[in-house]
Amino acid sequence: MMVDIINNKKIEEQLKKQGYLDLLPIQNKVIPIMDKDNSLIAEAPTGSGKTLAYLIPLLKRLTGDKDLKAMVIVPTKELGSQVVKVAKEFTDKVLFLPDMVGLERQLTSLKKVRPEIIVGIPSRILELIDYGKLKLNKLEYIVIDEGDKVLKRDNLFMVEKILKAAYKTTPLAVFSATYRPDDFTLLKELRENISYLSSKEIIGTTNHYYLMTSEMRKIDNMFKILRGFDSKKAMVFLNRAVGVEGLVKKIKEQTREIFIIHTDMDIQKRKSVLEKFRKAEFAVLITTDVFSRGLDVPDTDCVIHYDLPKTGNIYIHRSGRTSRGFMHGTVVSLVREEEKSDFYDIRRMAGIHTRQIAFNKDNVLQVIKVNKDNHRSS
Repeated sequence: MMVDIINNKKIEEQLKKQGYLDLLPIQNKVIPIMDKDNSLIAEAPTGSGKTLAYLIPLLKRLTGDKDLKAMVIVPTKELGSQVVKVAKEFTDKVLFLPDMVGLERQLTSLKKVRPEIIVGIPSRILELIDYGKLKLNKLEYIVIDEGDKVLKRDNLFMVEKILKAAYKTTPLAVFSATYRPDDFTLLKELRENISYLSSKEIIGTTNHYYLMTSEMRKIDNMFKILRGFDSKKAMVFLNRAVGVEGLVKKIKEQTREIFIIHTDMDIQKRKSVLEKFRKAEFAVLITTDVFSRGLDVPDTDCVIHYDLPKTGNIYIHRSGRTSRGFMHGTVVSLVREEEKSDFYDIRRMAGIHTRQIAFNKDNVLQVIKVNKDNHRSS
């Protein structure tokens, strides 16, 4: 099946080296469509394999002639770095163009690398187009990753200008785990012939739970959860960057490594922290919603919503940091009594089933079952 769809020996061999025996559902659906130069909107859960779903068709277009063939627009530096990391497993003709990095340095890289694929933040891509440093006359495909975020008001006018700088016939592929109704209307305006596909299938499985707790008991319960589920590598999400440093100061000595990442850290520091987290065997990364999309650490086996997310979409993106690809994972929400109603709303918006857990007097984790007569048992 993989051979028939990919039809590129070099890419197939590299995938096999990485342990791929077959493609994931979203990849099987997307690759044939993009190979035919068709525009599409793809909706699939986080961790389902969307990055390779669009990179494989782009990689098949590379010829070594030093012309820019494909552009991937991303909302954050972290996601962009991850996409480039995956692409570099197959080619060195890829370049990342984040903002807040010296323009002269990027211009030097453009001349040196002569990339056939660029991955970038909308503002920087547009800036380079306006300066005449990115030529789109040979562009064969435009991809937007995390489309629901890229198409928000702050980025939208830049994306529209980028699309206008390319030929109107250049196909557009947009990927995300969630979309707003307005996104579909907008995308139909950008590309009349754009089609929609959905792949709800994921090979990995995620179990969702919640634990009732007081604010004072959250830290203790967080580590009880990690021990109870035998988690080796976990991500813990807070709502505000200011809380990340504060939480770490409150954590008493632990055998597992504790890492933090937030928006007040510069990009090099973030990259360093993420690299250490990836290499760690027994660790926790504490972060915020800003990083709920670009963090791809495949062996993350647990996500804890230390603070409840504000929407169902945020819940989905945070939770998608575990169960990547073929992996399995656990998601636990820490819920205060006064947040119960909000949590039920979030759960409904996210469309997920959660089971309640508790700890007995011996600190053994138990799943609370609700019988038909509404009496609880464990």
